[in-house]
Amino acid sequence: MTIEKAQLEDLESIIAIEQQIFNTDAYPAFVVRQLFDISGAYFLVAKEDDKVLGYALGGINTNEKKAWILSLGVALEARGKGLGKQLTETLITVVKAEPIEEIALTVYPDNLAAIKIYKELGFLGDLILDNYFLDHEERIIMTLKMI
Repeated sequence: MTIEKAQLEDLESIIAIEQQIFNTDAYPAFVVRQLFDISGAYFLVAKEDDKVLGYALGGINTNEKKAWILSLGVALEARGKGLGKQLTETLITVVKAEPIEEIALTVYPDNLAAIKIYKELGFLGDLILDNYFLDHEERIIMTLKMI
């Protein structure tokens, strides 16, 4: 298994994983395409035998010296192998090369598997916010300090 920068030809697989996991909350295909165009090295895929098994998408707000993990997805058939953690660790390594002070992410309060991974990696935060995405759904913002 390899983790590498996403390529244009990976987008259909990424979109399929996004839809499989997030269902009605999935990014639309046109948004994934535009995020690909602007994210560069912060859009990673995990592949085995040229098949995309997962992805991690990040972004950086240079004014606030803050990186964000915008989305993380692992195909259902590839779960339980530590792939989500590996993708997150790799994305953290990539964004650490920038002059940032923290990395942030949001997670559903009931996504205990993801919360466990993020806590193992040093992320903190358990404040539940209602309506974060203006959809009346609860989210937790977790952060990892770089300094």
